[in-house]
Amino acid sequence: MRKKLIDIENLTIKAEEKTLVNGVTFHVCEGEMLGIVGESGSGKTLTVKGVVNLLPEGLDIKADKVEVFGKDFYHMPYRERRELVGRKLGLVPQNTVFYLHPMIKIKNQMADGYLHYNKVTKEEALARCEDIMSQVGLRDTKRVLNSYPWQLSGGMRQRVNIAMAMLNNPGLLIADEPTTALDSTIQKQVMDLFQNINKKMNTTMIIISHDLGLVKYYCDRIIVMYAGRIVEMGNKNELFENPCHPYTKALISVIPSLNIKKEERLSEIPGYVPEDGRDMEGCIFRDRCEFASEECQNPEKKNFVSETHYHTCCKF
Repeated sequence: MRKKLIDIENLTIKAEEKTLVNGVTFHVCEGEMLGIVGESGSGKTLTVKGVVNLLPEGLDIKADKVEVFGKDFYHMPYRERRELVGRKLGLVPQNTVFYLHPMIKIKNQMADGYLHYNKVTKEEALARCEDIMSQVGLRDTKRVLNSYPWQLSGGMRQRVNIAMAMLNNPGLLIADEPTTALDSTIQKQVMDLFQNINKKMNTTMIIISHDLGLVKYYCDRIIVMYAGRIVEMGNKNELFENPCHPYTKALISVIPSLNIKKEERLSEIPGYVPEDGRDMEGCIFRDRCEFASEECQNPEKKNFVSETHYHTCCKF
């Protein structure tokens, strides 16, 4: 049994009286590559940011348990919590344009972060920056370090973000939609890089994505979220060989296939993810589900297919 780096029970996030994430329970084990998938607005990013204390202001978070690296995260002194996040957690953000300051050179943005947590000289910090940039596949590292973000391509900015997240050798790396706005070739390069980091450095990873097809090839285990709730969770083989929740089945059905015929329409999921009513009893997906009945208004429960695979649908 691998050690749990993150252990969450009954996590709920609210904005005043509006529920955004409702009763989420999951864990992440050491060395694991976990995928969290769902449409935009499903609560994926908010859930993970809640776990690591990076929520926007004005949101209220409650949970029965939030343990990060074996520590009771929300009962730690603020300084210790901040130190834990800075040293042991790395975040690769979704938007490479807004995350990097356009008027500050890459070397200053990277080195300042490293200097904050390590008692080293500026020269040692820059040497560390060059080393980690080489490890994430960036060439001509001196030129990149002396560049402004707007002088780099989207793929290069993403690699810079990955390098920044890896500077302090974190035990856990969180990547939020890491391939958004990248072409398919660069997407594969970035995901291959994450896989290499996971395998060679034993870095635990959480990949947040709306692309179930991409997560299928890289992650060990997958959480499917919808409207602030987990509707299915399992090892990737279990999930794809025996999807149980209608939402998971719908996500799998919309994965593009090279076998599709010219005149055949692409699959789609009708409707949209609701913003309101996330704390209502019963299945939150029922308004979009073709199998919905009165039974779906009963309180949700976990239906275990195996020790590692469960879903919340009352029909399957």
